[in-house]
Parts: sequence; structure tokens; C-alpha cells
Amino acid sequence: MNNRSWVGFRVLAVASCVAMAGCAGLQTSGHKYSDSYKLNQPVKGEGCYDASVLLGKNVGASMEIATKVLAAIDSTVSEKTANQVKAQRNRHIGLLVGSGGEELSISLSPVQGNRTFVTVATKTGFVGGAGQKAWSCQIVDQMVAMSAR
Repeated sequence: MNNRSWVGFRVLAVASCVAMAGCAGLQTSGHKYSDSYKLNQPVKGEGCYDASVLLGKNVGASMEIATKVLAAIDSTVSEKTANQVKAQRNRHIGLLVGSGGEELSISLSPVQGNRTFVTVATKTGFVGGAGQKAWSCQIVDQMVAMSAR
């Protein structure tokens, strides 16, 4: 192989890897509130990139719980409003690949009777999975456990 075709081969190989790796997860949740939700029973999407739950707490208390859960899974809050918190998991160096860096989005919607509908979305990075994982299911499970206290 001459130099020119070797460079072309490398470019093609890198482009193929990038196309196959892609990003995984969701920027925002696709779950919508309906009357079929049962109190403190999480609904989990495929792969746990998307999850939701109806909590028996008001939005303020639910936001406090969400912030505590994010801290417990080693995340740094990047944006916080009255009804949404966005965070990124802190990065860690592993033996072969690093972990962390997932983007997490928690949205809170008030529902009648002092309840809050919570949606959680996880978006993994460029390599989509190498050392990263979906956290949405674990977050809603921890929020349910903390709301029961």
C-alpha cells in the first residue's frame, strides 16, 4: 500500500468506528404523565436510558431528593431550575477505559394532590457505552426509596 491509500484506509476506519459507536441515550425523556401511573412505582424504558415515576411529594421536596440522588451517584449539577436539574457524572480513570461523563436530566411536573411526576433521561457520550452506563432506572429507584423515608 502506498502512503496515499494508507491514509485513506485510516480515515475510512476511523469514520466507520465513529459511525458504529455513536451516542446512546436520550437528551430528554419520552415518558408522559397519564392517570395509569401508580404512586412510587417506576416505569423504566429499554436499556434504562429513560425512566419515570410518580412521587408522593411536592416539587420542592422532589427536587431536594433528586439533588441528593445525583450527589450520591457522583454527579455535578450543571443547570438547575424550579422544575429541572441537569448534571454530569464525574469522570474516573479506569484500567482500560474511563467511566463517567454521562449527561443526566431530571424533570419534575406537579400533579394534583401534592404529587410530582418525575422523568429521568441518561445520555452517554460519543463512544456510547465504553465505561459509561444508563443511570435513569437507578435514579428513580433511589428517589422512590428516599421519598418513602
